[in-house]
Amino acid sequence: MKMSFNVKRASHPLHLVSTTFFFFFFFFFFFFFFLSLFHGSTAQNATLDPSEAAALNSIFQQWETQSAALWNISGEPCTGSAISGTGFEDGANNPAITCDCTYNNSTTCHITQLRVYALNRRGGIPEELTALTYLTFLKIDQNYFTGPLPSFIGNLSKLQLLSLAHNALSGTIPMELGNLKELTMLSLSSNNFSGTLPTELGNLVNLRELYINSLGVGGEIPSTFANLKNMQVMRASDCPFSGKIPDFIGNWTKLTSLRFQGNSFEGPIPSSFSKLTSLSSLRISDLFNVSSSLDFIKDLKNLTDFSEECIDHRKYSILHKGIPEFAKIVKDLSFNNLTGGIPNALFELGSLANLFLGNNSLSGTLPTQKSEQLENIDLSYNELSGSFPSWVASGLKL
Repeated sequence: MKMSFNVKRASHPLHLVSTTFFFFFFFFFFFFFFLSLFHGSTAQNATLDPSEAAALNSIFQQWETQSAALWNISGEPCTGSAISGTGFEDGANNPAITCDCTYNNSTTCHITQLRVYALNRRGGIPEELTALTYLTFLKIDQNYFTGPLPSFIGNLSKLQLLSLAHNALSGTIPMELGNLKELTMLSLSSNNFSGTLPTELGNLVNLRELYINSLGVGGEIPSTFANLKNMQVMRASDCPFSGKIPDFIGNWTKLTSLRFQGNSFEGPIPSSFSKLTSLSSLRISDLFNVSSSLDFIKDLKNLTDFSEECIDHRKYSILHKGIPEFAKIVKDLSFNNLTGGIPNALFELGSLANLFLGNNSLSGTLPTQKSEQLENIDLSYNELSGSFPSWVASGLKL
């Protein structure tokens, strides 16, 4: 009897691994593909909360504006760019909203961002905003909004950014702003407010940027601002702030930019500013009753923007031998009533080409050395003495 056997050749191990890999690859590919289609379809079927839809409609009616073509497709606000996550800051998408449609099993949307920017809209701040309780971002800069900033703004407790700059809002700044403890950026610049800064703003411990230029308020910076240790940028120029520049600002060690120009502060600049080692931009001017040094700047190695207006028209005795390298950006120190001698370090700064020290009260002799890059020097109307150093005959314009 003949017996036959069918022998099946064993598959190569690499072939099995390759087949298994491609199987799982295509499985997961189609799984996530259909999952994304499902979520997209769900997002398209989700609708804006009716109370928010009514509020948004009323706000736009009062401001005489209408939705951009990139959203509010077929009458549903939370469509198009409002849910795509792109184009919110696009110039063509103005006014703009962003919706979060993950509520109630992805059937309900809430507005999280609202921008009505530079559209010359008029009117006041409507109370219907309080219906938008999910807002994290509200930017209505550069319009003609008038009237007070209502206290109900403090009910928008999820706000992280509030920008109302370049309008014509008036009255006092409501203390209820201090309820917005999630704020990281607050901009109130260029309005017509009155009174003083509310102490409650010191509750905004997450604040990283504060813009309060030309907003109309005055008085002293509240002591509660000592709590704002996350501050990175503060612009507070052209306001009648008075008193001394607070010493506690020296504890804002994350600060990168500070501007106090055109105020009514008294000097001196606090020595605690030496701790602001992250500071890259410092502009201070118009201090009263100043008689001190700027020795604190020696430790500010990151400073690249130091305005000469910092000592404009005030009496400073600043020229000491520890002037740091960044001082190369100071070009004109004329008419500042500077006193003391001229340090050698100032003339040896490698990038300084023009130096104007005229009309001060500087004394002593001229430095014996200067850098080759320094080509123009004005030392007129000072109280210098001694003989000219050899570099005066080197073709320098003196």
